[in-house]
Amino acid sequence: MSLENIVIAVSLLLGIVLLILIIYLISRVNHLEATAFSNQGAAPAEKKTEPDSHKVFGGLSGRQLWDEWVAIANGGHDQYGIKGDRDRFLALLELHVRSLIKTGVEHGSRGINEPPSNPLKIKMLRGEFESYLPSSQAERLYALGCELGASDDPQQQAELTSALTDTVDAVAMGIDAGSSFVDNAMRDVSAVSHDLEQEQELLPADSPRTD
Repeated sequence: MSLENIVIAVSLLLGIVLLILIIYLISRVNHLEATAFSNQGAAPAEKKTEPDSHKVFGGLSGRQLWDEWVAIANGGHDQYGIKGDRDRFLALLELHVRSLIKTGVEHGSRGINEPPSNPLKIKMLRGEFESYLPSSQAERLYALGCELGASDDPQQQAELTSALTDTVDAVAMGIDAGSSFVDNAMRDVSAVSHDLEQEQELLPADSPRTD
């Protein structure tokens, strides 16, 4: 075999090797590009869902927030993505109810009649939020609290506590909150009622009269 033929053969072999290498590199580049684009497409989705999971009430407050939860409780679409904030919303509403009752009791004991505003600003760990209750329920909670604060009759106090429980239960039904919400919202009143019962038990009984 002549030198010229050897050079041609080696050149062809190198050309084939180079062609195979180019094809391999092209396939690798395509694979890397596909991987990069898929990661870029997934990243925005992850970034989009992460803030939603930490979103508090979707920018709603006051009556708008209440109305949206009522709509969701009745099977409406969660258009603001606030279902993940359910526990926080119930905590906000619980503080609102407790505040109305507590203010009513304090005002009743002092002979004051100054119903709080509605919506009412409530301070929470994430800041200050406006909480709204239907006017009839908010006014009744405050009024019953006033009567409770002004009353010294254990039987009347028990009746007022029962009426407060029924009103809080009506609030809970409006947003499908459940019995645990009622228990939590009424815990201050329950504690006071328990203390009053203990005080009544500790009172000395009337001594029987002897002739």
